[in-house]
Amino acid sequence: MMNYLLSALFALSFSVAAVEDIQFEKEWIKVGPVEFQTELALTPEQRARGLMYRDSAENGMLFLYDEARVLSFWMRNTKVPLDIAYIKADWTIEPIQFLYPYDEKGKASKGPVIGALEMPQGWFKAQGLAAGTKIVRCGKKCD
Repeated sequence: MMNYLLSALFALSFSVAAVEDIQFEKEWIKVGPVEFQTELALTPEQRARGLMYRDSAENGMLFLYDEARVLSFWMRNTKVPLDIAYIKADWTIEPIQFLYPYDEKGKASKGPVIGALEMPQGWFKAQGLAAGTKIVRCGKKCD
């Protein structure tokens, strides 16, 4: 019994440490006329973690890939309702899709895309942004 408890404690501490280990860089982007700083998910580890285990998604996360492909996102371990805007190769967004907390059914892009922008649910609508909106990566600050 003691070995089982020690093993469980070790596994739990490893899981908690793994949650804290992944760091995300930030970058300014412009979505239509709206400028803000968001986190970047560029590596496989960052993309796999995404916004899991967070209490908010205030500034969202931009997921980027090296080449266009059909993507599908799910909400495993994600408690915040999100909107997802898949990004086509011309840096315009597809129709916004809703993602619901803990829903493990994937929501796929309509076609090949180079990335996705996840934001708090309702953010795109509140900003008046829809399919066809252009996204620009600004770097340290938008002009």
